Amino acid sequence: MATANNSSQIKIRKMTSYDYKQAYSLWERTPGMHLREADDSLAEISRLLRFNHDLCYIAEANKKIIGTIMGATDGRRGKIYHLAVDEEFRGLQVAKKLLDLVSLNLNKVGIRKISVCVMNNNELGIGFWEHCGYQKRTDISYFDRIL
Repeated sequence: MATANNSSQIKIRKMTSYDYKQAYSLWERTPGMHLREADDSLAEISRLLRFNHDLCYIAEANKKIIGTIMGATDGRRGKIYHLAVDEEFRGLQVAKKLLDLVSLNLNKVGIRKISVCVMNNNELGIGFWEHCGYQKRTDISYFDRIL
């Protein structure tokens, strides 16, 4: 469980491709995280990192990745992907700090709207995003296609 001692040892830095293995391991053990090869392979995550190098971060403690966030922009809107925090470090505001950092960087480049996709069965995630002021859209349906 989260303690003040855990909080003092947490460092946040930009994510790199070298972080992929540990990050993926965190995503796999995070309830509600939906992973697929077409989106979450090393090649795809590396591409996202190259195009959005100022928007992707990890939180680490004792050289172990305990949190991730990947932000992206098309120049018009921002997106958030794979915000996750290791269960042991929840309650220390790690997710909020990661989200605030990406939001600040998106705002610096003129982005005024950020969206996030959350799986319908991810109650913890839905609660987090609502707590952060994000509003659920009921007027759209989300579609995708793997090429």
